[in-house]
Amino acid sequence: MEISFTLWSLKGVLEKVPLEMPQDESIDINFSDVAVPYYIKQFFKVAIVYEDSLPYEACCTIYSPNHIVTVVIIIKRQYEEYFKMWKKGEVESNILDFCCLRRELYCHEMCHLTAIVRAFPSNRSSIAREDFKKKIQEKFKKSVDSAEKLKAVPLVSVEKTGASPSAFDKDHFRYDDDSLNYFGLYQELMLDYDKMLECVKKLCARINGETITFEDVARETFVSRDFFQTFPEKLTEFRKLFAEEMQRDRVE
Repeated sequence: MEISFTLWSLKGVLEKVPLEMPQDESIDINFSDVAVPYYIKQFFKVAIVYEDSLPYEACCTIYSPNHIVTVVIIIKRQYEEYFKMWKKGEVESNILDFCCLRRELYCHEMCHLTAIVRAFPSNRSSIAREDFKKKIQEKFKKSVDSAEKLKAVPLVSVEKTGASPSAFDKDHFRYDDDSLNYFGLYQELMLDYDKMLECVKKLCARINGETITFEDVARETFVSRDFFQTFPEKLTEFRKLFAEEMQRDRVE
């Protein structure tokens, strides 16, 4: 229930993160026409920036927390280029690997965005603002005050080359007493029920008795075998849907 509430309250924001379409330019998410709580409209901005000169794959940052909290997600542009190649029909396995990692990076940073919004109090008192700053400082041991004075950007998250963003510990995202199950949230962002069911229907329609492989699933969902190994409950859910669809086909 809590996951559903979080996705509902941030749905307009998360839907603007371009999981399914490659981008040419950086994105500024405008909350004016998004169905989110008023305090998010008033106190938050989100930008997604593409930059190939980074020494890491992706990062999430917070800027100017005293006034408007600007969350900046930075991802290497190369992942957009690989995704464009895939969309154009260049479907070699190495490109598929990059497309799967792209989805992991986006969903991981979306979890950071969710955690930041949840840490930010919905009331507008100065005491509440200070409480938010304190949570950020305690979590990351960085000076948010210096970011205000120097116009620097403190890093919240850095995804290193070769490290899967699907692997994280229980407290990786949460601030203070945040009770959200981020393992569950991440899984749903990566592969929700509707996307899984769509994949199952497509694969069942064309397998003709052949064995379904993890690569077949990845080609439809951009979710890799590693994800299913990290979250075996998703694999169980996928297999259950697959068995139900196969049974339905036999009955029909």
